[in-house]
Amino acid sequence: MAEPTFLSGGEVKPQIGWHMPPHSHQVHELIVVLDGRMRLEIDGHSLMAEPGDLLLYRSGHVHKEISDDTAPVNTFFLVFEADDAALKHFQLRLRDADGRVRQMAAWLVRDHRAGVPPDRQTPLLRALLTETRRLGATPVDPWLMELRRHMQKQLAARVHLDDLARHCGMSKFAFVRKFRRLSGTTPMRELQRLRLNQARTLMLSTGLPVKAIAPAVGLGDEYQLSKLFRRHFKLSPREMRVRLRRKRGK
Repeated sequence: MAEPTFLSGGEVKPQIGWHMPPHSHQVHELIVVLDGRMRLEIDGHSLMAEPGDLLLYRSGHVHKEISDDTAPVNTFFLVFEADDAALKHFQLRLRDADGRVRQMAAWLVRDHRAGVPPDRQTPLLRALLTETRRLGATPVDPWLMELRRHMQKQLAARVHLDDLARHCGMSKFAFVRKFRRLSGTTPMRELQRLRLNQARTLMLSTGLPVKAIAPAVGLGDEYQLSKLFRRHFKLSPREMRVRLRRKRGK
């Protein structure tokens, strides 16, 4: 059985009017929805894809994509070869609840742009597919999934615990109890985790300065962001970028 092999990766930037007419590929394609929405038609199914969705277009399957002009879609796409047995856990759509696939996809796309040979990226692709197997085996509670989607959309805004409880139509105390029972953490810690993961993605996949990334993810200023980076990732933003450059230079 042939192991999955990375071929290429890229990004679809938000663009009003973007669409792809019905087409298919001779290889597999994994889509990571970063922002916005798009309608997908494939194998007789029609669905609206949103941030956090992972979509698998299998080799030979005709599909059509139409970006929502009110929220133009932004995606990463990864192209690879694999036996069907390696993808049997992935029907069409999964939810990247913890943002791990998004992060690995960001590394793959950035390294591909930098000219890193595909054979050196294949191990990370295989790790990404292992994470999708975990996601397929541990489905997320629909209530928690919807709330995380809402939180992801509010990253740049000032959000309080009362705001999240009100969104769910619950008292603050009942909301915190339910969230902790389903996720093992508190709502505000989860919101901070989502913000840090998004900041890390922007750090590693764009050239934006830290002072621009911090407000974009609701983390105040560059000093607060740097403090949280050191606490959670054991690296400063600058050290993280230096480490990435060294890795790509090997």
